[in-house]
Amino acid sequence: MLRIGLTGGIASGKTTVRRVFERTGIPMLDADALTHEFFAPGGELVEEVAGHFGRAVLDRERGIDRKTLGARVFQNPAEREWLNRVVHPRIWQRIGAFLEGRQEEGKPVAGVEAALMVETGSAANYDRLVVVVCRPEQQFERLVARSGMNPEEARLRLAAQMDPLEKARQADDLVDASGTVEETEAAAAALARKLLDRAAS
Repeated sequence: MLRIGLTGGIASGKTTVRRVFERTGIPMLDADALTHEFFAPGGELVEEVAGHFGRAVLDRERGIDRKTLGARVFQNPAEREWLNRVVHPRIWQRIGAFLEGRQEEGKPVAGVEAALMVETGSAANYDRLVVVVCRPEQQFERLVARSGMNPEEARLRLAAQMDPLEKARQADDLVDASGTVEETEAAAAALARKLLDRAAS
């Protein structure tokens, strides 16, 4: 089975690419969505994270308020590192189970979308690394529009991530999401067909 890693900066367009891959018949796991699950009310990391950061990071339903937590960790590298040490091993465990399951099902290609794949070194676990890129000003505008962050928060969030050009240099395949959604979807569909053909050969 061909194992695909899909990554890119926040608000770069990688989720659009993942959805196209899924529609084209490539099973995909959204690793970043696992964090939402872990932080939801009753989630397995709620008590550990609240115990470290304090009850102020809990929302009214007693899950983790991701915006409050984000404001804490993205201004404090040491706290961000602590959170990564707690969250990433759980994510990697789930990723391993997902990929093993798709291999047992006989899928020719399966993949994982994760924002920090290159930063954590987990990109090495995949046969092909697909990186989604867009222009920096688009990334900033998309992040503000979709998240409700103020401009300064968005700049801090983007500054905390790896330089997109450095990430792109490590790619086996690039998807440029700077155009319209339709153009991005067309590029993603073409790449998905190429990956399926590669697996078949």
